[in-house]
Amino acid sequence: MTELAGAPKPRWRLRDPDAHRLGIANFPPIVATVLAARGIRTRAQADAFYKPHLAADYDPLLLPGMHEAIARVRAAIDAGEVVALYGDFDVDGVTSVAVLFEGLMPLGADCVTYIPDRFEEGYGLNPGAVRRLREAGVQLLITADCGISSVAEVALANELGMDVIVLDHHSVPDVLPAAVAAVNPKRIDSPYPFDELAAVGVAYRFLQVLYEACGRQLDESAFIDLVALGTVVDVAPLFDENRRIVTTGLEHMRRGLRPGLEALANVSGTAPERFGAETLGFAIGPRMNAAGRLAHANIALELMLTRDRREARALAEQLDGLNRERQRQTEEAMAIAEELLGPEDEPLVMVASEHFSPGIVGLVASRLAERRNRPAIVLSKGPLESRASARSVPGFDIVGAIRKEKELLVRHGGHRAAAGFTVGNNDLDVLRGRLIATAAEQLGRGPGRRLIEIDAAASLADLTGLEVKGLMRFEPCGHGNRKPVLLSRGVQLKDAKPVGSDQSHLRLMVKDGPVTWRGIAFRQADAELDREVDIVYSLQRDWRGDGVEIEVLDIAPTAEGRPLENGA
Repeated sequence: MTELAGAPKPRWRLRDPDAHRLGIANFPPIVATVLAARGIRTRAQADAFYKPHLAADYDPLLLPGMHEAIARVRAAIDAGEVVALYGDFDVDGVTSVAVLFEGLMPLGADCVTYIPDRFEEGYGLNPGAVRRLREAGVQLLITADCGISSVAEVALANELGMDVIVLDHHSVPDVLPAAVAAVNPKRIDSPYPFDELAAVGVAYRFLQVLYEACGRQLDESAFIDLVALGTVVDVAPLFDENRRIVTTGLEHMRRGLRPGLEALANVSGTAPERFGAETLGFAIGPRMNAAGRLAHANIALELMLTRDRREARALAEQLDGLNRERQRQTEEAMAIAEELLGPEDEPLVMVASEHFSPGIVGLVASRLAERRNRPAIVLSKGPLESRASARSVPGFDIVGAIRKEKELLVRHGGHRAAAGFTVGNNDLDVLRGRLIATAAEQLGRGPGRRLIEIDAAASLADLTGLEVKGLMRFEPCGHGNRKPVLLSRGVQLKDAKPVGSDQSHLRLMVKDGPVTWRGIAFRQADAELDREVDIVYSLQRDWRGDGVEIEVLDIAPTAEGRPLENGA
């Protein structure tokens, strides 16, 4: 990211100053240090990390509510009841519904799918949808990626004679809905060892148990690609069980793509054999999410379920067009947001406008949080109510802060890092004051200063082939398992030039020892440079896919002497 003019320079902090002493013996030294900084200090731990398919497989029956959910679904199948699969309009919700549909249909379930319209209905269960589904003959409603906070809506479903099963992963409120089962790894009574599954991961574990209870063999290869996709795009942390899910799903994708993913790969210019977590997060995910942001998420759902390549191509092109429009609207909204921004020292950013589309407020909030290094809330202002999307920064629980003010809200929900709510316009000023006070109490005042955590300080010249191979094997990388971050000082800057459509990126060449490295520094074309520089960077595949280059996360003249803080 590029820093705002006059903003403090990023801090550099060593993740673990003792990591260089605690690495695994006989491993390449830089790799051993990075592993140790991540808490991996034995060969057994390294094997579990590098070979996630060997990691322990948890019992999904430990998820609270699973027994009741399985029994109720089996009864519905046996009785020929109509089962509605109700999901959120983002990629996690869409893939959850697709996985459940593909898993339940072979068991004989009579399924219908329902994803709400973001603009007409908003997030989560809503009374109108509950009534429409009951009128259509639905007897069992399964929510995916929503429902854990829908106390009133579940009560209405029960009143109308419809049972509800909740499959969710969002933060759990004080009062659970009166569902037959509320399966959520974040429940405080959950003995399940891993609480960071995406909703599609919960749906996947549900199907595993259901098939076993029915005496059937589940063909996981039919949808593990969707489980991986939803997990990555929902920014679930890529460690433990999620690492195994995503690794397996990516391996499956590289062997062959379902028609919908193949079509998206074609319109995004991505070769299937190069599919990785970044591909899902930055090429596939945004195009799928564009459906729910600007039109209807059913477009993305149909794309994931179709087996017709011609239909897939048409749907993918539609999503690609929506994504371009999404990019245009986001840029326009960012320009408006920047005019509305308050002082630099605000502990929390909160902007509202009737010109913000509900479909892009989350994207604007994310960019503002990144730019200001502060929690950000962006609201699409309606005549009477405003819909908000919030994004946080490390160390601040945004959903907890929002939940404290629940008496002011029409509805709310989310995670520690991302949340949403609806609020009456008359309560906006009071809410803003309270949220800023909470942020000030936890984060203090003053301009936010970006912190870059560094795994190892190492000479660029020491990056041998073995070191590079070991560091590249940290993939799949993402939230919870970031790419290894290195600091190299006193590097020779051989060349640097602005690139990109807006000339905001920096293409550079650096040298330390006999090897010259190509690199890219995104949104840093205005960085201060010198003949000798200190660089903070990660390794990545180059754009051709047949080599490795560096992605420079921050750069400073060596003469500046930017300090490296100890994280201990």
